[in-house]
Amino acid sequence: MFSRLIIIISIILVSYSCDFISPKKMALRNTVLLDTVIDYNDVDVYPLFLDCNNCDSSEKQNLCFEMELIRRLQKIMGEEILEGSLKSRDTLNVEVLVDTNGKISIVEINKPESLEANFSEIDSLLFDSFAALPNTVQPSLKRGIPVNSKFTLPIVITPSR
Repeated sequence: MFSRLIIIISIILVSYSCDFISPKKMALRNTVLLDTVIDYNDVDVYPLFLDCNNCDSSEKQNLCFEMELIRRLQKIMGEEILEGSLKSRDTLNVEVLVDTNGKISIVEINKPESLEANFSEIDSLLFDSFAALPNTVQPSLKRGIPVNSKFTLPIVITPSR
């Protein structure tokens, strides 16, 4: 009688223990669920020049980065005179990439037709100017990981007088 009881208890334990080691339940126990959705179009920290580290909010850091980039490009370009005829102000848009190593480069230059026809050397001037920028940029961060960031920089071309 005692042996039958042990056999019955053993069968019950074996049949229920299979549920404890089933692959589905093991997978659920080992799964980590994130409570947030990752927005791949936004970053936690914008790219930074070392001069912008003291800004307290991300909006101020972004503005500081943009202003510092413009200041450095103006310093590199100086008062560069482009040969061509321009009757009014015109704007070109430069798509800029800051990679995970902090290198700033041009992805694409979007020019209106008036600039395309009259200023063929503007592309090389822009590429040379961006190549001369120092590599002292902290890349964008998303959850503490360096990520590429791309933005558009409008450049206004004014006619010489």
